[in-house]
Amino acid sequence: MDPDLLVGALTAGSLYALVAMGFNILYRPTNVFNFAQGDLVMLGAMVGATVITVLGLPWFVGAGLAMLAVAALALLEEKVAVAPVLNRSATGHGWVITTLAVSMILANLVGLGWGPDPIAVKPPWPLSTETFELLGANVSSYQIAVVVVTVALVLGVEAFYATRAGKAVLAVAEDRDAALLRGINPNRLSSWSFFLGGGIAALTGVLAAPVLYASTGLGPSLLLKGFAAAAVGGIGNNRGALIAGYVIGLAEAIAATVLSPGYQLAATFAVMLAILLVRPHGLFGRAEARTV
Repeated sequence: MDPDLLVGALTAGSLYALVAMGFNILYRPTNVFNFAQGDLVMLGAMVGATVITVLGLPWFVGAGLAMLAVAALALLEEKVAVAPVLNRSATGHGWVITTLAVSMILANLVGLGWGPDPIAVKPPWPLSTETFELLGANVSSYQIAVVVVTVALVLGVEAFYATRAGKAVLAVAEDRDAALLRGINPNRLSSWSFFLGGGIAALTGVLAAPVLYASTGLGPSLLLKGFAAAAVGGIGNNRGALIAGYVIGLAEAIAATVLSPGYQLAATFAVMLAILLVRPHGLFGRAEARTV
């Protein structure tokens, strides 16, 4: 296998895994898939690019401001589009329509505000997108940093779920009504999860910008690949999402090399279909069984 192919697959797979982790963070306490997640990623990239490139502020300042802005917007989305639906029926699926509506609103507003032109963003010092040879592969310091940050974030979120607050989130995911009877406030955990998921989405967009450019087309692409990684890895399982992201990234890279770049999306869904046919709950998912 071409080492350069593997480097590109790991970089792209890391971004897919981060989007999938954003899905999982929101899904665990709410059982809601936020279909505006891709637009939050795109908005994070655009805000970060504007602050870093146009205003000339340091990269980490731009990343922090983008994370705060998008996290606050995600929290507003939860209050307006998700919480009212869950309060009426925790088992209903009205959130599909409301989160899709938020997605369309964000896509149109960002398109009006920034336009279609992509924005090139430089990585933070001392990282660079200039490649050098490492173990026979051409790799950049920024690509290495993206992979390291992704793995660290996944391990950090999984470590959080081992804490008292994390176990409360898992309890809500298992049974929202029973958790409420035990003194856990599901609404507060849902709000915090949306806030954190929005921050992760913005960070994903900022990390993607130096590699893929910041543009209004960034969201739909990463949304599809991130959702595929979440499904293949097992819904709610972040370590599974990490591995699935790399599997999808590798499948894309092979399809682009052997066939053509136009077959990358087809390769993604072919891999997802093949795995889910064998493992319907994903690589690390499990069937849920409840005693009534």
